[in-house]
Amino acid sequence: MKRDWDMIRKILTKVEECTLNTEMVQLSGFPEDMAAAASYHVDLLIEAGLIHGQVVKTMGPGVKEFFAQKLTWEGHEFLDAIRSDSVWNKTKKRFADEGISMTVDLVKGAAMGIAAAILNAS
Repeated sequence: MKRDWDMIRKILTKVEECTLNTEMVQLSGFPEDMAAAASYHVDLLIEAGLIHGQVVKTMGPGVKEFFAQKLTWEGHEFLDAIRSDSVWNKTKKRFADEGISMTVDLVKGAAMGIAAAILNAS
């Protein structure tokens, strides 16, 4: 499965909305047709150190249950860089126009540069 950057942004936003220690983002919070992608991307975000959570590892091809409780510092920094719809859409367009693959570090850097350019233009 390929990374879906819109799914990543959606998951980070949902996790950030958890305000109590008892709140968490779980598989059941996603439509059935998005379950496999959500599970996969939560696993990636945990591996990348952007969220705290756990994916229930089981044998077999089924969708893996997960929970995510909070963003890490780096998760907050990354989400803050891509939060604005305007910045996010310009960031994705820039990568598409240049034909460059998106990585966390490149996306964050590009989004920060786009946001700075918007601020300097005003």
